[in-house]
Amino acid sequence: MKTLTALAAAAVIAASPIFAAGHLHDDVEVRNLSTRGVVGAGDETMITGVSVEGPATDYVSVLFRGIGPSLTEFGVANATENPSITLFKGSTWMGYNDDWATGGQSFALKASGLAPSVAAESAMIANLIPGTYTVHLSSGHTGVGLAEAYFIDEKSVPQNLIDAGSFTTLVAAVQAAGLLDTLLGPGPYTLFAPTDESFAKLPAGTVEGLLNDIPALSNILLYHVVWGKEVMAADVSKNPVVMANGGVASLSVADGAKIDNASIIEVDWMGTNGIIHAIDEVILPGTAPAGQTIVENLVAQGNFTTLVAAVTAAGLVDTLNSAGPFTLFAPTDAAFAKLPAGTVEGLLNDIPTLSDILLYHVISGAKVESSAVAAGSVNMANGDAATLSTEGGVKINAANVFGVDWQSSNGVIHIIDTVILPPM
Repeated sequence: MKTLTALAAAAVIAASPIFAAGHLHDDVEVRNLSTRGVVGAGDETMITGVSVEGPATDYVSVLFRGIGPSLTEFGVANATENPSITLFKGSTWMGYNDDWATGGQSFALKASGLAPSVAAESAMIANLIPGTYTVHLSSGHTGVGLAEAYFIDEKSVPQNLIDAGSFTTLVAAVQAAGLLDTLLGPGPYTLFAPTDESFAKLPAGTVEGLLNDIPALSNILLYHVVWGKEVMAADVSKNPVVMANGGVASLSVADGAKIDNASIIEVDWMGTNGIIHAIDEVILPGTAPAGQTIVENLVAQGNFTTLVAAVTAAGLVDTLNSAGPFTLFAPTDAAFAKLPAGTVEGLLNDIPTLSDILLYHVISGAKVESSAVAAGSVNMANGDAATLSTEGGVKINAANVFGVDWQSSNGVIHIIDTVILPPM
């Protein structure tokens, strides 16, 4: 169990951000720590130490607040007017905030339920690996200030959106499209989430029209999702990324981080099953390029490494690079990770069984796009039959189809969340 304790500490200022990776897996003892005193600038900066204990590979999400004006509600006559907080790990600068409402984490802070009641006060969320940190509380106006720290529980991606209160149209669209259970699933995934203001920019009647055209709505919503991996802000580059509908979006960082035409206005909002980046425009899918073969597409995307390794070991690369056409139901790395420990390693030592399983994910001689999927039995390339269903979203056997119509030069790929196994 992790604990959070206050220490007396000092720090040397340096400017180098530090980020933590991974997810919180252990139980956390939630405790509010606060230090109150007279703060101002220079020597009147108040410094409080925070120690995080736990496994070295883990992190905890901690919300820090700098309180001033709202102290007047508790009878403090000389409360500071504009408190700001700065976080250090040793001499390494981690983050700064002097106005939580415009500080780049406002949605995550609102979703936590712990945002300050006054916009001019300060707050920030940091993902802290075990170690010792210092929090500096300062102000341009000398007065009484309060520094606070809270552990915050991670929530699912949809719950974060609901609790933030600024994504009501997105949540309603997800529910109407029948995708809520998908986004409540284990993931991982990355959601580029348009705010209510983003939807309001669309031409009048667009949202209402989409609510009456669920296939088109689902296609647009899935174009906002990268399935099978978390794309952290530090990983965003100018490389294209395949979205869950099979379309290819453009990421750029030249003029601020963007996906297609949308600016990314809040990054690395962590959830239990994925990560949210808030965007200021609804992005619309275009025609995906189809110049690469099925295997080349899988390699380029980066979250099908187990599948590619298995296809290579089974000697099926040339087959899936041939003229086809093929329809591949492609399990992500996260899908393979659901298998019992040692299963993949065992299959790599049993090539006939591995080949049989892989070919059970392929329809040979046909390019079956999502518009042509019908419920019923379909013959797979290994000779066995699989079952397609369309109730509550498309499935093949027990696997959910999360991404569709990823066009390749020799076929089409649909992305699934579970490895399907041929009948015994």
